[in-house]
Parts: sequence; C-alpha cells; structure tokens
Amino acid sequence: MLSQPAEKGALIDLWGTILYPAPSLEEYTRERARKILQVLLELGIDTTEQKIYETYRATRSLADKIRNFTMLELSLEGEVILLLDKLGIEPREETVRKLSEAFIHPYVSMVKPAPNVKELLETIKALGFRLILASNTMSTAHSLQLLKTHGLYELFDYLAFSDSIGFRKPHPKFFSHIISVTGIVPVKSFFLGDEEVDIRGAKQLGFKTIAYTGFHPYTGNTQPDCIAENPERVKECIKSLEI
Repeated sequence: MLSQPAEKGALIDLWGTILYPAPSLEEYTRERARKILQVLLELGIDTTEQKIYETYRATRSLADKIRNFTMLELSLEGEVILLLDKLGIEPREETVRKLSEAFIHPYVSMVKPAPNVKELLETIKALGFRLILASNTMSTAHSLQLLKTHGLYELFDYLAFSDSIGFRKPHPKFFSHIISVTGIVPVKSFFLGDEEVDIRGAKQLGFKTIAYTGFHPYTGNTQPDCIAENPERVKECIKSLEI
C-alpha cells in the first residue's frame, strides 16, 4: 500500500468499471432472490421465490433512495434488515448473518473483470500514478474478497470503500478522505468510473474524469473529460488529459 505521499493519483471505480456481473442483471438479481429464499426456507419461514424477488426489488429501491438522499452508506446488514422488515420478519442475529451471506453471494461469485483490466491498471501505475480504488460498496470485506479472487488486490496503493469511510460518492468527504490519506493533488489526478456519481463527485474536487462505457452506456448529466469503451481507449484518454 502507500509508502509515501504522491501527487499523481488514478481513482478507479469498482462496479461497472473494472468488474461487472457475467450474466444479465436480471439473472444476477434472480440468483440473489433464490439464495435468500433458500436461507428463509431453512429457517422454517414459508415464502416463495417471486415474493422474495419482488420484496428485494422494493427493498433495494428504498435503500438506494436513502443512500442517494443522505450520501451516507447503508451497510449490507442494514439492507438485509430493511428486507426482513418488509417481509414482517424479526431481524434476529443469526437470521441477519445468514441472509447477509446469501444476499452478497452473487456479488462475490457472478462477476467478471473488464477485458485486459489487469494490464490497464499496471500501465497506469507505470505512468507514475498512485492507483486508488474508490468504490461505493455495502461490504468492504466482500469487496476485498472479490478483488483478491480476480488478482487485482495487490495492484492498488490504497482502497477507499464507502461503508468504511461512511460517506458515498459524490459526497465531497468521500474524496477529501482519499486526498488527505494519499497526498494526491486533484488537478494532477483523474477518476475512471461509469456513473454520474463518479464523474460529478470527482469534478467537484478538481479531478479530471474518464467515463467508462465497456459494460453499459454513460447516462450521467455531468460531462466527463473523456469517454472510453475499452482499456485501450482509457490509455488514450489518459494521454489526452495531459496530467
């Protein structure tokens, strides 16, 4: 990890930028519902996959409203408790623990890396940038597991997760935490991400920005400095930023 302060930083988003579900998002969500159903049935709770699927979708919508409005992270356990509340089930410790593992299972088992992403990250480091993961996530522990599974963990100089920091992108405190800890200078650094929260949040602090569209189109209202559909284009974008 960090050995000394550095001016040039490359902030890299996780979900939708370097990793994304291998199946469709619909199948990814269905698998989450099936895993949750399995645990509930084992606990003697009678329900159906369709009910769990619909309740999960409603829970995720509410959880994201809370996250987007407050710009504070809602943990994995917090979202599970919301789900249980909608199902009318008391959130006992064992129930929350087992459901949390079921809930997160697709995240750690059904994602794929972006093409040639490891080589891209190595190239960015070779250009003299500190490599910093900057991710909105409900579980640091499982995100670390995911990075290690795909051989990406050791490439990063610093890992910033919203559930550990407390604040989510685009909150300025998420970015100021990274700046304070790493010593990077925003005007000499860039952010690579796929969503509005990445681009808008980074621009507010003075970072250059690259929107990654390798997994889905960029639909944000904030205009990035460059748009890249694959790692080769990311490299071209970095050169064009002149930082």
